[in-house]
Amino acid sequence: MPIDPALDPVRTEQRDFYAVLGAEPSASAGELRAAFRESVLRHHPDRAASSDLATRRTSVLNRAWAVLRDPLRRLHYDRAFERGTAATLDWPLEAGERPIAPLQRSRVAAVAPSRWHQPQWRNVAGFRVPVAVWMQGPSAQDRWIVEHHIEGQDWRTHREHYWLRYAAQHYRDRNRIDDWVGAIERLVELDPSFDTLVQANLREAYLATGMYLRGASFLQRVGERWPAEGVQRRWTDRELRILLGEFRDAQVRRGRAVDRAENAELLLNFLEALGVEPSIADVRAAIAAHRRAGHGERASELVERIAASPVAEPGRWFSLLQLLTEAGETDRASALLAEIARGEHPEALNSRLIHGDPVRRLSAARRRLTLARRRKHQLVSAAGGVAS
Repeated sequence: MPIDPALDPVRTEQRDFYAVLGAEPSASAGELRAAFRESVLRHHPDRAASSDLATRRTSVLNRAWAVLRDPLRRLHYDRAFERGTAATLDWPLEAGERPIAPLQRSRVAAVAPSRWHQPQWRNVAGFRVPVAVWMQGPSAQDRWIVEHHIEGQDWRTHREHYWLRYAAQHYRDRNRIDDWVGAIERLVELDPSFDTLVQANLREAYLATGMYLRGASFLQRVGERWPAEGVQRRWTDRELRILLGEFRDAQVRRGRAVDRAENAELLLNFLEALGVEPSIADVRAAIAAHRRAGHGERASELVERIAASPVAEPGRWFSLLQLLTEAGETDRASALLAEIARGEHPEALNSRLIHGDPVRRLSAARRRLTLARRRKHQLVSAAGGVAS
């Protein structure tokens, strides 16, 4: 509720918003903010002799700052200021304080544009956008940025990460696959933050384009930015494994037998080049691919390779058991199953370590082994031999 001047014992004077803050109309955003903070501290009720006067002055300061802190509202106020029609506020005066001269710093004639802003432009993510487009919202701003800053240019010539964000989306929408992936990779290289890496959504790009191995190689190189035990490194390692798993499922487990065998070797060689230990799933898929292609010696070599490797994880015992069963090594699988059942590998029977029920896993392994022996017997019988 406004105070009636006739009943108010405190004298006031009319001041424009800049005079209230103690700043010049040409002040930058930072200078304006600093002036506001200094004025608030100077007139704070805890520091002033009259708390009532300080409270009223603080209220006036907040009203002026609410307008001048907003770029669009400040633009409208500056235009009115230049015309001499800008709003003013009642500034409370202390006893004996003389008004400032002039009482209102209005200007009828236009002056040089403020260095703080250019009324015809706005800044959006590092791009100059016309104020009319800016007023239409983010969608219109993005379209204008793409049309006037992105189209017709080559992402390879740019080193500004904010430009590449728009470029990547532009290339994706137009199915320019190589440019899309290249722009994302350049963005991640220029901006080393983990947040940018996550938001870039590299996995989606590599999966959509089938660039599994390229993506794994890039993620392995990017992951070296962080320590091996850090959260960021674990995230990149997981993304790398997902890409390699997709390659395995798409290229090693599907397709012509010859192609599957070649891709299996490619995957194993690629893992070796990266210094990444092949998973049981990788070796199982490679063994199946080589057996299907008629490469029995290579399949047996891979079986021996995985069987000779030390078992570092408790759950790997059951994976090894399944691999031997699927490879037709029923005698070795039976011997390993007996070792696990006798407790010779106690970690494999710890439900916490293997994240499951060991009894159910043993039962499932016995069933698979029984089925494998039955199939082997049927194959030998069909060939006219005698099953061992």
